[in-house]
Amino acid sequence: MNRNRFLISLIALLITLGSVVYISGRPLPNVVDARLDTLPYTIGSWEGKDFNFDRLVIDELDTDDRVARNYRNKNNSHLITLYIGYYGTKKGGRTGHNPNACYPSSGWKIVSDTANSITGNYDEVNRMLVQKGSVSQIVYHWYQDEDKIIQSGIEQNINRFINKLRFNRDDGAFVRISIDGRKEGSEDALKQFGNLLIPLVSENWPIEE
Repeated sequence: MNRNRFLISLIALLITLGSVVYISGRPLPNVVDARLDTLPYTIGSWEGKDFNFDRLVIDELDTDDRVARNYRNKNNSHLITLYIGYYGTKKGGRTGHNPNACYPSSGWKIVSDTANSITGNYDEVNRMLVQKGSVSQIVYHWYQDEDKIIQSGIEQNINRFINKLRFNRDDGAFVRISIDGRKEGSEDALKQFGNLLIPLVSENWPIEE
């Protein structure tokens, strides 16, 4: 029995080592078309306008592509802030910046941190309620691999390994949408926008070769 377990463990180890050697021997692809800037400015009843980060923030984020926009609905009752940071295979496919650390370091208190489903069409995403003074925000954030929604960094690492093995690429994006948590209907508006956004990110996914 112990011998069988040893052999199974040895085979698994050899397969893992072989996969690592195989992956490391292939050249990494380059981002040849960072298409996220073609994400529509009109999404449903929402109209978007770009905003800029400070140069220090841009350098710290170190993305291959990014989208930073404020989307306002037509009756001007809600404003949603969208940020997408895309990282190609050469940059490891994910950001090192976690909202659980970034918000407190910017003076925000995390009131709650749970999971929530945008709609029945997609997997759960992370939902945070943050507060600074009298201001509160509802924040949804997730990792995205083209049309795949990933809730945690651990899941993303597993997904990246599989993609690297199968397709020689492990690029990915961090997506965050937020809205004023004090207004009536904010949660529903954020879900509606997220439901429209996810397939658009997939349709405008960057190309690597």
